[in-house]
Amino acid sequence: MAKFATAIKLLSFLLLSPSRSGIESSRGSVVLANGFTPSHVAHTSSVYTHSSASSLSTQCAYLLPRGGGSQSTSSALFTTTNAVQSDIGPALEVISQENWDLLSDRGKAALSRLILYDMTSGHNGQRHVYGDWPEAGVDDEGKIALAEQIADLDGSYPGGLPAYLSKAKVLLKESADGTNPFAEFEASVPEGESLSYEDPHANAHTGMTFSEAEEMGLTGIADVVFVLVAGGLGERLGYSGIKLSLETNLLTNKSYLEIYSKYIQAMQRMAHIKTGRDHIRIPLVIMTSDDTDPLTRKLLDDNNNFGFDEGQVIIVKQDKVAALSNGNAGLSMKSNWKIETKPHGHGDVHHLLYREGLVDKWYDEGKKHVIFLQDTNALVINSILPTLGVSIKKGFHMNSICIPRLAGEAAGAIARLE
Repeated sequence: MAKFATAIKLLSFLLLSPSRSGIESSRGSVVLANGFTPSHVAHTSSVYTHSSASSLSTQCAYLLPRGGGSQSTSSALFTTTNAVQSDIGPALEVISQENWDLLSDRGKAALSRLILYDMTSGHNGQRHVYGDWPEAGVDDEGKIALAEQIADLDGSYPGGLPAYLSKAKVLLKESADGTNPFAEFEASVPEGESLSYEDPHANAHTGMTFSEAEEMGLTGIADVVFVLVAGGLGERLGYSGIKLSLETNLLTNKSYLEIYSKYIQAMQRMAHIKTGRDHIRIPLVIMTSDDTDPLTRKLLDDNNNFGFDEGQVIIVKQDKVAALSNGNAGLSMKSNWKIETKPHGHGDVHHLLYREGLVDKWYDEGKKHVIFLQDTNALVINSILPTLGVSIKKGFHMNSICIPRLAGEAAGAIARLE
């Protein structure tokens, strides 16, 4: 992860979080929570997270470790994880040699790590997964399938299943104890840049008007990458398809994916004009899930990739994670030979970009900015350029777009914790 950590410091991260429908026209300004500068990356004691005490609203916050716990707790988790090696000795204490010989090498490696972790943790909370297997010749296909699933789950999470289960135990214990991981911090409203297209005067912090910020953003548009998180269906909206295929309006009937695609292509043409380099291509990465992957690919195929060149759209599919059945982080079994899994959150996108080698690739290509989009927030494209301009002017490593939050409004918020 060291190379990724280095690369991520050299990228200016923009997180574009979704606005909500029905927002009054008087709230049509772009409010930017101050982005992360090099000092914030080096010293993570000052972070942003959700807090109802803030007057700035957003639905996402990053650079905050999941789960509370002190730094020493996190270090202990990593130490435990690193200590778990593929030692088959403990595995053969509970699984017969005949059953063990049925498994593939990757299945053996993952299962042995799980068993060793379980034994060294002192709880044996996963014994129901690997204990009491029937003799060889009975349900052999099920045993093989379970070991392969364990290998898949182990490989899809940073640090493997031991790291996932260790973190889960900490989170579950904190929840049961009512621990507030941020109790030692004091929340305050962070400073931000407020750009309104109706205000002709320059912002006090940036020294730029909305139009000037847009112009500054255009200077960096050739070096951007767009990432679209689209792992959800439209069921909450009464729609049975993927949200990317929803119509954005009743006049043009253009879908969200078409709107985003045409915007990115317009920015690409602008980059050609600004730089004189017609070979510039702005990549679009779409993160899908098991639920949305086939329909997303079909939507692209049916519309000739909405005008993108071959290979310009990259799809990465997030994996599901193991479901837990109790406070001891016991794996939930859907059947004797299948672990129950559940969808993970949008935060998977960062791990996927690293896992697929995209961060290193973009760094080598000279890309400087990653713009994250939510699947159903077409209006946010109006604020991408000024946000990029502010990030360039201020040297931010990360920036978030927010909207003003009304007092008492049931909405998440960004706050500064110190």
